[in-house]
Amino acid sequence: MNEILPDVYRHTSSAHVYVVCDADSAVLINIGDGSVLDCLPTQVRHVQAVLLTHHHRDVAAGAARAVRAGIPVYILQGEGQSLLDPALYLSMADRRNNYDARPYHWVVPDAAVTQPLREYRTYRFGRLRFTVWPTPGPTPAAATFLLNWRRHTLAFTGDLLYAPGQVSRLASTQWTYHGGEGLAGTILSLLDLAELQPTQVLPAHGEPMPCAALQLTAAALWPLLQLRRHNTRLLELRGEPYAELRPWLLMNRTSLACAYVLRAQNGRALLIDFGYDFSFGQASSTDRASRRPWLYTLPTLLRRYGIQGIDAVIPTHYHDDHVAGISLLQENYGAQLWAPENLVDVLARPGAYRLPCLWFDSITAQRTLALGEPFEWNEFRITPHELTGHARYACGLLVEAYGEVVLFGGDQYADADGLGLNYTYPNLFRETDYTRSAELYARLQPNLILSGHAQPVVPDAAYFEKLRVRGEQLQALHAQLQPHIARMLLRAEPINGVSGQLVVLTIENPTDTPFTGTLHVSGAATAPACLSVAAPAGGCQTVDFHPSGPSGARIHFELRGPAGEPCLFAHATIRHATCGDLNGDQYAS
Repeated sequence: MNEILPDVYRHTSSAHVYVVCDADSAVLINIGDGSVLDCLPTQVRHVQAVLLTHHHRDVAAGAARAVRAGIPVYILQGEGQSLLDPALYLSMADRRNNYDARPYHWVVPDAAVTQPLREYRTYRFGRLRFTVWPTPGPTPAAATFLLNWRRHTLAFTGDLLYAPGQVSRLASTQWTYHGGEGLAGTILSLLDLAELQPTQVLPAHGEPMPCAALQLTAAALWPLLQLRRHNTRLLELRGEPYAELRPWLLMNRTSLACAYVLRAQNGRALLIDFGYDFSFGQASSTDRASRRPWLYTLPTLLRRYGIQGIDAVIPTHYHDDHVAGISLLQENYGAQLWAPENLVDVLARPGAYRLPCLWFDSITAQRTLALGEPFEWNEFRITPHELTGHARYACGLLVEAYGEVVLFGGDQYADADGLGLNYTYPNLFRETDYTRSAELYARLQPNLILSGHAQPVVPDAAYFEKLRVRGEQLQALHAQLQPHIARMLLRAEPINGVSGQLVVLTIENPTDTPFTGTLHVSGAATAPACLSVAAPAGGCQTVDFHPSGPSGARIHFELRGPAGEPCLFAHATIRHATCGDLNGDQYAS
């Protein structure tokens, strides 16, 4: 145990553990193999917390021992799952046909229940105040802890860098089979930290370094990223993250899904969509550890364009690449969520829906926007319109300002010409959706169309006619290529709830032909039943159920049409009253 700064000690086992003392208590940065608990400085009588920069075994193996000793262990939300279930993560290292290059075998040996940390927040332990700064690189959700210490700023960087010009292990920077995602993330993180000008950089491996080591290491990594041909525009995008489409309209060039900024004359801003800011590359899987929003370009936005604050963000739909960063905006910039009325519930209760691309956390709207009702924000007139097709819970935002009519269409249409029919069946797509959206676009007559994943489209008169023709073709082909029942939709919501809670089954018939059939109900959460179904053309039928039983019991629904036609299925699950989402438990059918 060496004192490297006044009241800051370093113990080395499988990694450096930093012991920051506050009178007779201390906070540990990383835990190594846990042996630090046997040789704490003599004045330390109580360890207030262990803060983990990331989940790898060499920095976190002793977490279980710390928890057993009554010491709370904190780690970023996305990193904690591997400590909670290391056996699962270790098994992922042995999967066959595996294309996820991350080192799952570097997981901790023993399970530990950790406490979650949030990016950009400051946590206080006695007189010690640590700020959590996102520094992806060694893992997607890695963090640096910043501590203002006796007129100095200390940066505990984990494995972000090893020495000036070196990182601890290049292997951990490859998050896909042949990508350089972590390299790009490391460079961005190093440059971001350098702007904060820490006095001392304290790594998990290697010796203390001055701030200059951050930029030096970023420069040293750049040739390898170029050689990989991964994200070759990284530094260009970092320098100019926003494109000025109009003096009052900006587009984020770095985000996974295009995010837009309306600039008012009074210096305030309103954002349209905000998912993954500066998306430099994502890991193969889509779990919490692999999907991490941050606010990387926001300081540049405010500084370069004279923006004094962000009033609100309006999402076009609920998908994670359009909403994942909204909570961070709310917490760190005071921005409100203004949600169109058809998005409010799915954002607030994502666990109630069986849909793809749901963000993990509840996001609560501060204002609900009525569909079809215009409202004023400074010099802008904004009208949300229902826009189903790519997603059921989606809207188009019509913005009128400075003599222009701009339609933000989210992901409804794709491709450079803006004619790609970007539908996805699990998003509750109906065969009539694109005829309806073509009618909407033709009625609104925007002079500029902005989407989530394509360049701006300036439509001519022929464009709207092409949308109509393509929408009608899509509807006709769905009617031609499958039997009637396959054109129906069946869903149960909420998908999980406590015993006795109402579950509504919706049988939706988007076709122009009435549907008659039978609904067969079964499962451990209900008595068997067979009900007649009659869903009118272009309408739906709903049936209420109150499934009951033990946690894990299910109610199953099977919709049958004429003999010989395929069936549709849905289900809902009973969960314990105190449980959250159903992830990884065992269920009885």
